[in-house]
Amino acid sequence: MSAVQVSIIIPTYNRATYIGEALTSIINQTYTHWECLVIDDGSTDNTKNIIDSFHTKDHRIRYIKRPNNYPKGSNGSRNYGLSLAQGQYIAFCDDDDYWLHDKLEKQIPIFQQHPEVGLVTGNIEYVNSDGMRTGRVIKQTGNHGYVFEEILLKNRLSMITPVIKREVFDKVGLFNTNFVIFEDWEYWRRVAYYYPFYALQDVLACVRKHDSNTSLIVTQKPSEQFVRYRKLTKALLKWGENRFTKADIMLIDKVEIKRYLQIMQNHCPNMKDKVGFIGHISINNITLGLKLFSSFIKSKL
Repeated sequence: MSAVQVSIIIPTYNRATYIGEALTSIINQTYTHWECLVIDDGSTDNTKNIIDSFHTKDHRIRYIKRPNNYPKGSNGSRNYGLSLAQGQYIAFCDDDDYWLHDKLEKQIPIFQQHPEVGLVTGNIEYVNSDGMRTGRVIKQTGNHGYVFEEILLKNRLSMITPVIKREVFDKVGLFNTNFVIFEDWEYWRRVAYYYPFYALQDVLACVRKHDSNTSLIVTQKPSEQFVRYRKLTKALLKWGENRFTKADIMLIDKVEIKRYLQIMQNHCPNMKDKVGFIGHISINNITLGLKLFSSFIKSKL
C-alpha cells in the first residue's frame, strides 16, 4: 500500500442505504495515497457488512467501532478517528454524501504551493435522495485567506469539503462533542483564528438532501437561532480564555450583535416581533440585550 498522506474519516450510523456510494467515491479518487477509517457509532442495520465488503476489495478502507469511552455522535466518532489516523492531512466525508473523483488531487497540491494554509476547501453541489446531481451549487469561494470575522458571522463551509493539515488539530484541539447542530461551524471558527483558508472554485463534493438530514431539525425561529448562536459564542470564548486578546473579544462581541440584527431583519417582520426578540435576549443576558437594543436603535431597522 502507498504511504498514507490523507486520512479520510467517515462517521456512520445506520446508513446501509447510502454508505456504499460514499465509499465508492473514495475508492475512485485519482489521488491514491489515502486511508479511510469508517467509525461506526453503533449501527443496528447491515452497515458493517457493507463496509466489510469494501474492505475486501480495498484494504485501505477499515471498519472501526467507536469505543464506549468516546462520546456518542458524529464528533465523538471523528475524534476517535483522529486518534487512529496516520495521515499528514485529514479529510471527512459524511456517510450519506459523496466526493467527486478528483477532489483530493485538486486539494493536496495547494498545501505545497501555500504552506501557510491550514485548510483547503471548495464548492459543493446538492443531490437528491437518489444521488442525482441537481445543479444547485453552493459556492464556498468566500472562504479564502484570513476569514475569522466572516466565519464568526456565518458558517461558510461544509464538513465534507475541507482537507486539513494534521498540525491544525494539535494546535486547535479536537471537535467539541457538546455540539450536534453546528458542530462543524464551532470548529471552523477555531481553525480560522490561527490559519488562512484556501478556497478552490471547483465543485468537490455532493451533499444529499433526504428525509433523514440532521439539518431538518433546525428551525428558523428567532429565539432558537439565538440559543444556538449564543452556545457557539460561549464555547469560543471558553476555548479562547488564554488565547484571545481584548481586541479579539471585542470583535466577537461586535459580530454577535451583528448576527442578532440580521436575525431581526430576516425573521422579525414587525416591530412587535423585534421588541419581543430583544426582550427574549434580555431575559437571558441583560447586558447583551441592552447592547442589541442600542444597536437596533442606531440601525433603523
